[in-house]
Amino acid sequence: MSGAAASWTRLCAEDCEIIDTEIVDAILNDLAGLVSSAWRQNQSVYCWIA
Repeated sequence: MSGAAASWTRLCAEDCEIIDTEIVDAILNDLAGLVSSAWRQNQSVYCWIA
Protein backbone atom coordinates (compact mmCIF):
# COMPACT_ATOMS: atom_id res chain seq x y z
CA MET A 1 0.00 0.00 0.00
CA SER A 2 2.93 2.36 0.48
CA GLY A 3 3.08 3.18 -3.26
CA ALA A 4 -0.60 4.14 -3.29
CA ALA A 5 -0.12 6.12 -0.06
CA ALA A 6 2.78 8.04 -1.56
CA SER A 7 0.75 8.82 -4.69
CA TRP A 8 -2.22 10.00 -2.63
CA THR A 9 0.08 12.18 -0.49
CA ARG A 10 1.56 13.80 -3.62
CA LEU A 11 -1.91 14.45 -5.07
CA CYS A 12 -3.02 16.09 -1.83
CA ALA A 13 0.12 18.23 -1.78
CA GLU A 14 -0.74 19.51 -5.26
CA ASP A 15 -3.99 20.82 -3.75
CA CYS A 16 -2.05 22.35 -0.81
CA GLU A 17 -3.32 19.66 1.56
CA ILE A 18 -0.57 18.19 3.70
CA ILE A 19 -1.21 14.65 4.92
CA ASP A 20 1.35 12.25 6.34
CA THR A 21 2.11 9.19 4.21
CA GLU A 22 1.87 6.94 7.28
CA ILE A 23 -1.67 8.18 7.97
CA VAL A 24 -2.69 7.62 4.35
CA ASP A 25 -1.16 4.14 4.47
CA ALA A 26 -3.19 3.34 7.61
CA ILE A 27 -6.39 4.63 5.95
CA LEU A 28 -5.77 2.48 2.87
CA ASN A 29 -5.00 -0.59 4.98
CA ASP A 30 -8.23 -0.08 6.95
CA LEU A 31 -10.16 0.37 3.72
CA ALA A 32 -8.65 -2.81 2.29
CA GLY A 33 -9.67 -4.67 5.46
CA LEU A 34 -13.22 -3.34 5.18
CA VAL A 35 -13.48 -4.38 1.53
CA SER A 36 -12.03 -7.80 2.31
CA SER A 37 -14.52 -8.32 5.13
CA ALA A 38 -17.44 -7.17 2.97
CA TRP A 39 -16.34 -9.47 0.15
CA ARG A 40 -16.24 -12.48 2.50
CA GLN A 41 -19.82 -11.64 3.56
CA ASN A 42 -20.96 -11.27 -0.06
CA GLN A 43 -21.47 -7.54 0.47
CA SER A 44 -20.20 -4.51 -1.43
CA VAL A 45 -18.50 -1.28 -0.39
CA TYR A 46 -19.05 2.20 -1.77
CA CYS A 47 -16.21 4.64 -1.19
CA TRP A 48 -16.58 8.35 -1.89
CA ILE A 49 -13.76 10.83 -1.38
CA ALA A 50 -14.35 14.55 -1.48
